[in-house]
Amino acid sequence: MTNKDIAVFDIGGTHFRSALWTNGRLGPVKRRPAINYLNTAHHSPVELQEALADYLVAETERLQLESGTAIDHAGISLGAPLNARSGRVLQSGPLWGPRSGPFELQAALTRRRLDTRWTIANDVTAGLASYIQTCDPGSHSRILFVTVSTGIGARLYDFARGGVPVDPVHGIQGEIGHIKVEAFFRGTRLKFTCDCGGCDHLNAYSSGRGVLKLLRELSACSPDALAASTMAAARDEDDDAMLAEFSRGVAAADALALDVLATITRPLATIFSALLTHDPLLDSIVLTGGVVDALEPAYSASLDRQFRDHGLFQITECDSSYFARRLRVVAPGDLSGLIGAGHLAEMADEGRSIHVFR
Repeated sequence: MTNKDIAVFDIGGTHFRSALWTNGRLGPVKRRPAINYLNTAHHSPVELQEALADYLVAETERLQLESGTAIDHAGISLGAPLNARSGRVLQSGPLWGPRSGPFELQAALTRRRLDTRWTIANDVTAGLASYIQTCDPGSHSRILFVTVSTGIGARLYDFARGGVPVDPVHGIQGEIGHIKVEAFFRGTRLKFTCDCGGCDHLNAYSSGRGVLKLLRELSACSPDALAASTMAAARDEDDDAMLAEFSRGVAAADALALDVLATITRPLATIFSALLTHDPLLDSIVLTGGVVDALEPAYSASLDRQFRDHGLFQITECDSSYFARRLRVVAPGDLSGLIGAGHLAEMADEGRSIHVFR
């Protein structure tokens, strides 16, 4: 633990958060709407990328004034895939839209503020860094930390290696939100597009934005069922009202809401089946994120049911609780990204990294 103030950021697709991190503790948190392609006028994704760099530097300077001492290190949890070896941001559909390309955020920040060290990590990695502070290394082999919110991502943590193994060349791991999947609603094949522009990605169906796409389609694909559903009242409302009504419908066991829930959990269950087939030492799958939190306990029950329906060869037919025993649901909390960014910055100060390359 370092005895100095560190500026920490949680850069999500919906909100930006910032705070001071001092001796392992967060100061007051400031939250603002994200600068993203849906809410900010722009001519190209580059403008949004540069606006993010401007925000990070300006907010670091504000936090420095608040601290009263010089800040020479900032930790950033970023909702985008990064090359952990080079630090390059590969793209971000939720922030910069389907036309976004790579961004050298580290270089952009250094140009603006030469006297500051910038430790940048993917937001799922930061959430994992926060979560493993609560884990007993002797009780685990490997855990998979999965967030289901605006987008979907996962990170595998290997306790034997003491880190997150990443591809030694490309520097990434766990971008399950961009795996191609098939999704069906009441027998009809869906064809949705991910924020990144890719067709049939897991994000397109099972993320928060994917859920909204399906809810918006109900008027056209199941008008009679919607008319009889508890969700009918919100069909013309804004996104927040529609999601809230869906959550209430799931809690009330509304038939249409439960069919939507099955549609969004089925592709993820299929991916978990493949992962557990290849890695039997994966002893915990930790689920978090706004979508999970809003729909619990029905979400994990649906995921378990879809997993058992899909099956794990020669296992689930004789061990029906195989998946449920490994599943852990944790409340997302608004602070986990900031806390993780703080821990990762401290590790960097100590010359350590959460990533392992072999």
